[in-house]
Amino acid sequence: MNDSGKAEAGYTLIEMLIVLMIFTILLSWVGFSVLPLKSHTEKELFISQLESDLYQIQSYSVNHQSLIFLTFYPLTNKYVAKTEARQTVVSRELPAGIEIAARNSLEEITFYPDGNTNRFGSVNFKTEHETMYLMFQIGQGRFYVQEF
Repeated sequence: MNDSGKAEAGYTLIEMLIVLMIFTILLSWVGFSVLPLKSHTEKELFISQLESDLYQIQSYSVNHQSLIFLTFYPLTNKYVAKTEARQTVVSRELPAGIEIAARNSLEEITFYPDGNTNRFGSVNFKTEHETMYLMFQIGQGRFYVQEF
């Protein structure tokens, strides 16, 4: 009580702890629900970057009228595209959580000056929960990514 005889208004320690506990529970719930979203976003970003790099390689081979050799390295978890003169066009390490599978039907593919590729097949990429296949079709240098 103060001098005028009225009780002071305020929060007790118990009330503050309850509010803090509720706030902490809500905050942790939001934090745990964001983790799967982050993983999905990283995977989608990887697929987008891979497709962009492949279009760049194909475009480079057409514009410079030269062969481009794209090699996938499972041990170092990266892919590199080089010209006939061994000049690097693209070199990209895969993000954490995504790796090139040890066995693939393609380890190297050549892009010709007309944009076509020399082979067809797939390169497998693994994440914690799924496998992605980069599929090269016969002729015309077409490709797509498929997820399982």
